[in-house]
Amino acid sequence: ALGMPLGIMGEDKATKYASSAPSVDYIKIPGELLKPQNHTYNIQVTDELWEAIYFDQVQLIAVDHPDSVDVYVDERFMPSPVPGYKLYQAGRKHLPVAATDKAGDNLLPLILKKDDKYISTMNPTQYQGITEMSDLYLQLGKVDRNKNLILYLNGWIFPSDASINAAIAQSGKIKLISPYLQVLNKQGKWVTIVDNLSFPMGKDKTIVADLTGKIPTYSDVQLRIRTNMEIYWDYIFYTNDNVSVPVRTKVLNPCSADLHYRGFSRTFRKGGRYGPHWFDYSQVTTDPKWRDQAGNYTRYGDVLPLLTAADDKYIIKNAGDETSIAFTADSLPVLPEGWKRDFLIHTVGWVKDADMNTATGNTVAPLPFHAMTRYPYGSEESYPTDREHQQYLKEYNTRIVTARDFQRAIVRKTDRDMK
Repeated sequence: ALGMPLGIMGEDKATKYASSAPSVDYIKIPGELLKPQNHTYNIQVTDELWEAIYFDQVQLIAVDHPDSVDVYVDERFMPSPVPGYKLYQAGRKHLPVAATDKAGDNLLPLILKKDDKYISTMNPTQYQGITEMSDLYLQLGKVDRNKNLILYLNGWIFPSDASINAAIAQSGKIKLISPYLQVLNKQGKWVTIVDNLSFPMGKDKTIVADLTGKIPTYSDVQLRIRTNMEIYWDYIFYTNDNVSVPVRTKVLNPCSADLHYRGFSRTFRKGGRYGPHWFDYSQVTTDPKWRDQAGNYTRYGDVLPLLTAADDKYIIKNAGDETSIAFTADSLPVLPEGWKRDFLIHTVGWVKDADMNTATGNTVAPLPFHAMTRYPYGSEESYPTDREHQQYLKEYNTRIVTARDFQRAIVRKTDRDMK
């Protein structure tokens, strides 16, 4: 998140911004949700929000494994760069035997399965994304400390934004506390074993916490998760085994990629009042939705060369744009009997929203690049000036967008409505 203010630091009261490193994400796609058509896997990457997106690389990773286990990646928010990805194998899944909040309310029925029914007992404050301090108590039962203990938490986060971050930094009355995990020891005291559990990086994501060797007792394990971030949990389970089955992975690079305007999906609350805002791809409007960030965006058409490597030659996408990306399935082997195929989507890039308190949030520039030390950066740094990168800018980023485009579209829409 480029230009996202995190707080005010130091005697000079300078604003501290989010990491300028690119987001390196691995998102699991269950195999039943992605099927080949004419030997090709196809995905659509839509841009629904008030953001400019700098999309540098994409890959599809096929993960073949025996169907006796499920595979997961850790989909928590982690500052970049991150050291690749780790694949977790989940054999027998154990459910907590009890789950309560600090008032003692029974929350167990809400986390026993992935069903879009969310824990929602936190008390909101005046700021979106920030609640009063909340506690989630989980009773796991007896675990075997000689085996791996892995905790899986699936849910979503209602985030704050740049203006809210700026407001709480100026007030000094509220401090955002990322979730941390504690265990009840033999003396009846809560001991922190994960000081930053982090949070789901968006909607419907799974956090994986390796607790192996961190539980100080063989008896009934009781955990506590504390935070004042607005996080809604849907499904929580753990594994307590040393399962390790053969897994085959195959990286697929895109074989085609097309950038075009699509518009905006209809939004709805998936799971009702406490579910995330979701997008219905089957219902779309081509009317503008957000005031554009002014600057040069990538021209429409073939953009395959821009997605094959993390090389600072990326697609610059505006709200309402869509990228149709295809991967050939011909190189994938036939699955052995009793195996299944899941997928990971691996992406590299940045995003900058148009909030009034986001640094340079009104414009596409300055352009990010992998070697920058911060964003916004100073006059001592610049986007690469070598011939190859300058030629990329001239060849691809020729679609000029101004704030007037949005204003004119609103006028046209108003005229149509009046007629």
